[in-house]
Amino acid sequence: MSRRFPMIMTVRGGPRRDGCSGRMLRLFADELDAAFAEYDAYEENFAPCTDCRACRQSEGCAMDDMDGFFSDFESCDGIVIASPVYNMTFPAPMKAVIDRMQRYYSARFFLGKRPPIPKRRPVALLLSAGSPDEDGGMIVEQLRRIFTVTNCELVCNVIVNNTDDSDALSGTEHDIRQKARIFAESVNSITDSSQYS
Repeated sequence: MSRRFPMIMTVRGGPRRDGCSGRMLRLFADELDAAFAEYDAYEENFAPCTDCRACRQSEGCAMDDMDGFFSDFESCDGIVIASPVYNMTFPAPMKAVIDRMQRYYSARFFLGKRPPIPKRRPVALLLSAGSPDEDGGMIVEQLRRIFTVTNCELVCNVIVNNTDDSDALSGTEHDIRQKARIFAESVNSITDSSQYS
């Protein structure tokens, strides 16, 4: 029987592919023995949530631009989010992705589906910040609320500060790779156990 590689969903929230968060994501992904479904919030340019409330009446979203994203989000074995910090939160295109997760809140609290996504998935969070003292606390809190209803668990995070300094990433490579191995262990633990459930 051939080995199945886990499928990891990556979501890049920064405007520059070669920016700090983009480079963090590449370093992290290089440590993972996996297949990838890659999304770029700026390139995808997903529409923001309009609070139309259609997801309170039936599962899903009234807009279909994120159908592929949601399919991968629900079926993947793990999720890696890499983003810069803008004013203590995500850049606007990434925030639009987060806000569109409202469909899962509605599935749980209005349609009674608990959990809205049966499959458990670990998440890694990679953040870059120009500030020397940004800890990503607001972003982690935003994600914690999403993870509560989408059966996700934040298993590791890395934040690189002082990214206005071009050498900010220097010296953090070891930490990024180490966290990637922790994430991989969590992914493998879940996928191994699910094969026998």
